[in-house]
Amino acid sequence: MGKNVMCWLILAAWMMPQAPLLGAEHRHADGHVHGVAEINLASEGRTVVVEFRSPTEGVMGFEHEAKSTADIKKRDAALRLINEKFDQMVILDSKLNCKSSGAKVEIVRAGAPGPKHASHGGHQDHKKAGEHREVFASFTYACELSPSGSRVRFGVTKHFPAIHELKVQILSDAKQSGATIKKDRGEVGL
Repeated sequence: MGKNVMCWLILAAWMMPQAPLLGAEHRHADGHVHGVAEINLASEGRTVVVEFRSPTEGVMGFEHEAKSTADIKKRDAALRLINEKFDQMVILDSKLNCKSSGAKVEIVRAGAPGPKHASHGGHQDHKKAGEHREVFASFTYACELSPSGSRVRFGVTKHFPAIHELKVQILSDAKQSGATIKKDRGEVGL
């Protein structure tokens, strides 16, 4: 699959109605829910792209711009943990022998479509009404075997206990599906 097709598949997953998110959880006007992260998996051939989005509160303990030394340390540690341990958060079948061939981890405004709207060095004013921050991560894996038919497990709550629920969307040549994973219990098929 060409890179543009994979990007369109991922964009389609982000644009799918999020009706299950309209529950009783703590909800902000811009649509994100504390304690809930979103994961999109797109696969074709032997390539898997995984996107992760969570309110920063779930991974850093706050949503404001990190200015104090303590907050900067928390932010940097959380982003480093995602970058270094993502394969333990979204666990592809080890028999596939998938290797990360590209990763991006950053902070974006809540509701922004991704990296284009990232905050750079605090140049955005977080004090604007209704503006919240999210962690956005994108990982591309090249696998030795096709992931079609394999299972994906999760370990997000293990690393970030404040995230208790995952909204997972799967897009591939063969199917489009979704699942809700609570406290890392459950798996999805590619």
